[in-house]
Amino acid sequence: MKEVVLKNSKILFRNDGLVEVIFGHHAVIDLDDCYDILNVYKQELTEKKAPILHVLGNYTNFTSEAKVYGASPEGLSFSIAEAFLYNSLPHQIIGNFYLSINKPSVPTKFFKSKEEAETWLKTFL
Repeated sequence: MKEVVLKNSKILFRNDGLVEVIFGHHAVIDLDDCYDILNVYKQELTEKKAPILHVLGNYTNFTSEAKVYGASPEGLSFSIAEAFLYNSLPHQIIGNFYLSINKPSVPTKFFKSKEEAETWLKTFL
């Protein structure tokens, strides 16, 4: 497994084919963070797409620009499916709002259980 550490996140390229992005507690993810993550995907995945698990830290937040970019074709260019693991009711509410407003172009779901998220993502391998 390869690990890349960025300013507000850590990216794991797992042996099971999933990519796991762990966001820091209290992190505010902005457009620059999105570009940094995408550049790592570009280096590590080259032309491949992968199912991606996003693990939200306590009080992780995303700027409006980051949400729009994250749901865009460019922001999803290395993703075949996205699962977000949340740990709080506010994250669940924001997640539902994100899905209804931003409408990501790849299958995207929010989960409270990491095991359920991983099982769902592995159906895309």
